[in-house]
Amino acid sequence: MTSRWIGLLVLLACTPHEHPREPQSPCPPGMALIEADPTGAPAGDRFCVDIAEVITATYGACVKQGACTPASLGDGKACNLTRADRGDHPINCVDFEQARAYCNWVGKRLPTDVEWLRTARAGGWRGAATLPDPTRACVRDGDPFTCPVGQFPADTNGVFDLVANVAEWTVDGDGSRLRQGSWRDDPPVDSVLPPPPAPSPTSGMRCVAAPFSEVFTPDVDNWDVHTPGAHPLAILAPPAPRHPPERPLANLAIVHHGEGNHEVRRWWPIGDDWLVGDDSTPDLGLTGAIERLTFPEGLRDFTPVRLLGDDALLMQGGWGSNLRFVSVERSTYKINWQIPFANYGSTYEQFVAPRTFVAEIYGQQADAIVGFGLEDGRELWRLAGGEQEKFTRASKLWTDGERGYVLGDRGLLAFDPVTGVVLWSGAHVGDGCGVVTGGGAVIVEGHGGDGHRRLDPSSGAELGRIAHGNARCLWRVASYEGGVAPAVLEDSRLLAFDAPDKRGQVTLRARDAVSGRELWRRDGLDPYVLLADHDAVYATRAGDVLLALDAATGVPQTEISLAGEVSLSLLAGGGPRGPLLFARGNLSHTWLLGRAEQPSAPEPYTVRGRLVPDGVSRSRVSGVSVRIGEKRVRSDANGRFTAHGVTRGAIAVAPGNNKGPREPGGTSVRFEPVTVVLDGRGAYDIGDVSLYHWYTE
Repeated sequence: MTSRWIGLLVLLACTPHEHPREPQSPCPPGMALIEADPTGAPAGDRFCVDIAEVITATYGACVKQGACTPASLGDGKACNLTRADRGDHPINCVDFEQARAYCNWVGKRLPTDVEWLRTARAGGWRGAATLPDPTRACVRDGDPFTCPVGQFPADTNGVFDLVANVAEWTVDGDGSRLRQGSWRDDPPVDSVLPPPPAPSPTSGMRCVAAPFSEVFTPDVDNWDVHTPGAHPLAILAPPAPRHPPERPLANLAIVHHGEGNHEVRRWWPIGDDWLVGDDSTPDLGLTGAIERLTFPEGLRDFTPVRLLGDDALLMQGGWGSNLRFVSVERSTYKINWQIPFANYGSTYEQFVAPRTFVAEIYGQQADAIVGFGLEDGRELWRLAGGEQEKFTRASKLWTDGERGYVLGDRGLLAFDPVTGVVLWSGAHVGDGCGVVTGGGAVIVEGHGGDGHRRLDPSSGAELGRIAHGNARCLWRVASYEGGVAPAVLEDSRLLAFDAPDKRGQVTLRARDAVSGRELWRRDGLDPYVLLADHDAVYATRAGDVLLALDAATGVPQTEISLAGEVSLSLLAGGGPRGPLLFARGNLSHTWLLGRAEQPSAPEPYTVRGRLVPDGVSRSRVSGVSVRIGEKRVRSDANGRFTAHGVTRGAIAVAPGNNKGPREPGGTSVRFEPVTVVLDGRGAYDIGDVSLYHWYTE
């Protein structure tokens, strides 16, 4: 054993100033006694506290014995366990559970927040008047950051490094807290800090024990340097296989129509997503359904996010700063681990990678990107934003299945979701411009003559340009400001809308994602919906008609009316019917679409009804504009209206004039839209429809 380690053992085994501990001392070697609180409160009982912070060597011994997990973040460069020369430095980069596990391993425990403050005050620390002095405490800026324990004088109670060096975990009621400053920050001892968000290069610990306890002293030579990445994380959320459709796109049809806000009773796993259902959902031959009624009371408001292997399920509850993610056993719903974002801050962007769960955290001064292990929910790494960092604010976070991407205020960056290592950064993205990834490609939207930039996903280097005719960026601009749905990359094709014309219609162009050569175009579409999968491209026209285009040629294969504007999502999977499309429309209507065994013929239909006055004069029912599907008619003198047409799916009977009384050409009367589902009858009478005054404030 070297003289360096002999000196350290003497420090840990003796009282301050190197006087041997008296035999009658109630504390184990290396611990100091903090006397009872004179108030006599239970929390004021006397206890023993480590005179030095837990060092890297002893924590490393715990890791080697399998009782502790490695304390490492990101590439590990700032974490002492990855450095052979830091054995006598305090362990850092530990989270609360790691700190608690170590103290339990040696027969001790973490101090309560009250006990930590009592130790500080017994040592002479009294709030803001006694901020750390760099000549008496480890306060500095730059590598090696931390200092060997015991390098500076002890406090009056014989405790070293209570303030500075590393912040120390404490138990605060049912939660945790970090006390009290570190080598890079020095808040007053009496300051009240929010619950700690996560481990960092500044987080460490010391332990306490009851007097006369039997504790274990680890061998400081029995530890190994941790190499990040040497112990790969388990793949618990592999990308779902994408099965080519078994039936032609022309067979697309409505599988199920839902109406009203039904309580979600079950979820079916479909690829990387979930199909929600209630008692009216038809049998689609799907398996593995999760029933809400089987959830324990504490999980009734949670929804499933992703299957984690064969035995676990990731679930989400709450919103913003109250958001929680939990991993539960699928059979018993026993919670394996949880991430309460009340300890982190609000989060609105997250994704699940094969080995990790990644979230963007909003902060008052700067945002952060945090990666958690899917095995245990523990924070693995953190990309902190700031004035000198790659970003201060992050507006979008996503993954292409291999890399993670952050669109921030300093451009686009890519990172490894397993380690948090930044692969490249600083790729410029203009205001309102979007980014699309997939299939081993990254396309950054550009202005006008600049063209879209094609980047190498592994390095961020520009590989080429794709010309287009838009004078401004559109992919991240709201539709009411002239924007369009984001572009899509599918099977080496870039699918993107042109700018809307005066009628609000757009042209869809398919280009080769490498050469930029235009493959086909389709005019007269709406700018709101654009999805693609395998052989299909989905868009809408005339407000509510879903158009399914052949991906190779752009030729329409089928049209289905969905009775109003819809939001559309793709559920990869579904067996022969798949991929399934889920559409959410107006008035709480939902539509599930899949591929039938045979194509369906369009249905000729006749729809009739009658407007009846409700608080308006009888004469107002005459000449009212009524839209029935793609037809527009006017009511007769008795309020009756009729329309004929041919289509598939469902049609909406709605006011043909959507302008209010304060708009030019507007009207002062209206009625509630009615949805007519075409089921083969041919003739549909919707009966009386109430006509009333258009409400204005």
